[in-house]
Amino acid sequence: MSSTVEHSEVPLRVTHQTAEVPGSQSNHKLHLTQTSSANFIVRMAGAVRAITGILLAVSVNTSEASSLADLANEALAADAAFQSAEAAWRAGIEKAPQGRAGILPQVGIQQSIYRNGVRIPGQTIPGYSTIGFTLTLNQPLFKWDAWETYQQGKLLAMDADLALAQAKQELLLRVSQAYFDALDAQDDLALAVNHRVAIAEQLALAQRRFAMGDATIVDTNEARAGFDAARADEIAAQTRLDTSYAVLQKIVGRPVGKISGWRSDVRLPPVDPPDVDPWVSAANASSYDVRRKIIATQVARRERSKARAGHYPTVSLVGNVDNGNAAFINGQANFYTGGNRGTASAIGIQISLPLTDGFMTQSRIREALALEDKARHDLDDAQRSAELAARDAYLGVTRGLAQTDALATAVKSAAIALKSNQTGYRVGVRVNSDVLDATDKLYRARRDLARARAETLVQGLKLKASTADLGEADLAALDALLIESPPATQAVH
Repeated sequence: MSSTVEHSEVPLRVTHQTAEVPGSQSNHKLHLTQTSSANFIVRMAGAVRAITGILLAVSVNTSEASSLADLANEALAADAAFQSAEAAWRAGIEKAPQGRAGILPQVGIQQSIYRNGVRIPGQTIPGYSTIGFTLTLNQPLFKWDAWETYQQGKLLAMDADLALAQAKQELLLRVSQAYFDALDAQDDLALAVNHRVAIAEQLALAQRRFAMGDATIVDTNEARAGFDAARADEIAAQTRLDTSYAVLQKIVGRPVGKISGWRSDVRLPPVDPPDVDPWVSAANASSYDVRRKIIATQVARRERSKARAGHYPTVSLVGNVDNGNAAFINGQANFYTGGNRGTASAIGIQISLPLTDGFMTQSRIREALALEDKARHDLDDAQRSAELAARDAYLGVTRGLAQTDALATAVKSAAIALKSNQTGYRVGVRVNSDVLDATDKLYRARRDLARARAETLVQGLKLKASTADLGEADLAALDALLIESPPATQAVH
């Protein structure tokens, strides 16, 4: 797609034209020299087109356009929201080893060093030391709440994996949405510039014909109003483009000055599979929200089972080894053998049976049952929302494909209508307002086509995301529809 601006030859000199002045008694001819507004508008239109072409050519030569896949890779490394999600994932996967710790052996050691003194009235007893260490072991054999906590830890680690994958998919969607918003704004600005240039040429033509007496001042006023409106459209388009680049900069962490434009022969990919039902079924089963809500339901079920553990006994294998002096081993004041060391050990089964806890367990069971009901309702809502998202995206793609075809035809028709009106105006069978109206219709048809094309591709990505199937390869495939150059500004005449 060329970066230069197409333009037609417009005469820059309108001098010494003759026109008869109505109402003059002699009806004599006056020589009118056009050195002001008509020539100024024509020269400005040509200068704007030339400058625009130079700037675009310089832009192409000095920087490379950013592709969608490249920006997505940069975003994965720079986006703050995704980095936060990755940190949350690193924290979340620790739930698995934390839960497993409750069913593994607990081994501890304690060292004791005491200096003891004894005072008995009428006796003098020397002080002595209590020195030794204790090694303890506790291996749960049956501890239901610890087992359920272990199972919950595995589920929460799985949820952390899904949360990270969901955050990545949401980032790819955000990058794609921002990219196609910028592409649409880029096209919009190019079309707005060309629209203004075309209106400027029509204004110059109207002024020229008025000066020659072939048209009324109404044509000039209408063209000037159209020129002012086109200028306002251009300013709005430039603002939108700057804003869209700022959104991309926030995501990728660096300034973005240019993105790839559409290929001239671009054809949007069709929906595969073409029916909506497979997409809805896949979203119901595979959506990240649905899968995470399924895990939340399982965690709530485990929490209810863990609450019932308050009624169950606990069985543990326990043991200890004591090594120290006699005072430490015997646990008594042996004043004469405190310096001798010995070892004592014990191992056995410890059973603990709760009798009453003030009805705490019953309350926890009721709480867990309510939270389990909530989790089931949340799952149902997530499944319905996933189905709705899939249907909306499917309709967005299918209707978008039909709309782009219709708008492409509308652009061709509007271009033909504009040519016809321009020819009719030159031969006097059309008025200036007809040409301005046809110019506006072509501009808006081209703008609507660009927006519909970008929105259709975004809806296609959302459709894949609704089934948790969106990845970097999908964005790279869309790059095949683009080329490394900004859209060329084409005159709308």
